[in-house]
Amino acid sequence: MSLDDSTTPASVDNPEPTSRGGLSGKAPLLVGLALLLVGGGIAVFALGGNDAEAGASDCVSEQVTLTTAPVMEDLVKAAVEDVNADEPCIDVVVTAGTVKDVVALLADPNAKLPEIWIPDSPTWKGQLTQAGWTGTEVAPVLAQTPVGLIGGPAASAPASWAVALDGGNLAMADPNGEGASALALLAPFAEMKKTGETPESISEKTVPVAQTYGERAVEGATGETDLSTITASSTQLVPATEQAYLAARRSNDQLSLVAPQTGVPMLQYPLIDVNRGSKDILAQGGDLSARVARAIGRWFTSGAGIDAIAAAELRGPDGAPLPNEIGLGDAAVLSTVNQKTTDDTLRQWRVLAVPSSILAVVDLSGSMKTVIGDVSRIQLAVNASKLALDAFPEQARIGIWGFSKNRGDNGASWEEYATLDRLDAPAADGQTHGDVVRAEADALVGRVKGGTGVMDTTLAAYKYAQEHWDPAWFNSVVIFTDGASDDSSSLSLDSLVNQLKSIRDPAKPVKVIIVGISQDADTGELDQIAAATGGQNYLVDNPNEILGVLSQALLNR
Repeated sequence: MSLDDSTTPASVDNPEPTSRGGLSGKAPLLVGLALLLVGGGIAVFALGGNDAEAGASDCVSEQVTLTTAPVMEDLVKAAVEDVNADEPCIDVVVTAGTVKDVVALLADPNAKLPEIWIPDSPTWKGQLTQAGWTGTEVAPVLAQTPVGLIGGPAASAPASWAVALDGGNLAMADPNGEGASALALLAPFAEMKKTGETPESISEKTVPVAQTYGERAVEGATGETDLSTITASSTQLVPATEQAYLAARRSNDQLSLVAPQTGVPMLQYPLIDVNRGSKDILAQGGDLSARVARAIGRWFTSGAGIDAIAAAELRGPDGAPLPNEIGLGDAAVLSTVNQKTTDDTLRQWRVLAVPSSILAVVDLSGSMKTVIGDVSRIQLAVNASKLALDAFPEQARIGIWGFSKNRGDNGASWEEYATLDRLDAPAADGQTHGDVVRAEADALVGRVKGGTGVMDTTLAAYKYAQEHWDPAWFNSVVIFTDGASDDSSSLSLDSLVNQLKSIRDPAKPVKVIIVGISQDADTGELDQIAAATGGQNYLVDNPNEILGVLSQALLNR
């Protein structure tokens, strides 16, 4: 297939010189595994190597680098062979790598990006742009495959992706690197008209999933999906493509694939010309990589390309179901979310996935007995605390203090009930620290008495959190209170704010987050206390609002 076949040249940017390493030659024979690119573990292949067949041995070989999603590798190599059959002096070096692999190259100033890219995640554009590069779609979809949820034999289809996100058994890989997990995170936005969800409610549902992933990442767990670990008793639901399910099903017959009732997103494989610079040369059709990309795109629309897509158990650009109703069949397809939503959602995920270390400091002054509706303020605080606890994985660090005037030793305004430790840490009598935290939270209702000593307590809690600061966690003090201090013997507001500002260490950040219980807590004093550490003040009238507060607090860190 000649590169000069008539097509309208795509308008793309003129790239800077990129990597020219690899094996060169002139005929379409696979030489084999040649080298390993720095930073991404990308296997590199080159086409060429038979001078007798080439004939025109005096031509000067030109080289173009291409990285493709692993699932598309065999198809791409077939397309390149077809291109080389007509253009023996063009050496296309084919590498197989994920978006995560290519992004790793972006972080290496000495590495060179591929000139042509077939990514496997909708996150490619934002991550490329963030690094100062652009990518022009020569073909928006070479092939595609829908994303569903894989579980054991008893897996059932959730009503929506938002329900799956909120269900407690969604096992996410890193959505910044794996396309199926990225689409599972984006699908709730695509189905909002059907579910009535809002961006804020979706963010709340994302908190527990992101925190669980973040804790696994801290422990060194892989960010990739392993479908071989799903068993007959598995209750988890794993986002995965139809193609990955069909491949994994051959060696694990316990797998089942379900689609949320609202529909499924499509993981599409576009053909990208990677570039940075002027568009003028490419607009004239003079750039070699763009011309090679267009030739490869034409192969995918040819009879051979269409047959190869089907043989790989992928769907073509039209998205037609695979034959014999295998996979997800004719499940409804969700619309694609816009680029801003994609970028914002992945940015939020990176923030929400940072593990949390929280010292919960609960107001136990007499006013906390006041009833709001049919529940006291202290009960509202306890209920909110327990809901928050359920949002965090067992590896989160949580501690509990209570405060009111003269509560602790030597007239201190605070008392520690559960030290700051991981919820899964062992405790006495075969319990875990999480068991202790939950028991102490329940006991707070019976400990209410005295005046509000929030000033002294805040300073002591902040210093304690600084002493126990850990770089792997988002370190914070969360204060539940129904109002400002009424303890005349404690620090003044100005003194507290000044001391917080003076001991605040940007290298070891600790934020004070104040959760006001009832409208009486809407005071300028609490705003000033939170702001002195870069934290925020929120009002909660309903314990169910606590996850919204947590998502906002985490996103504002």
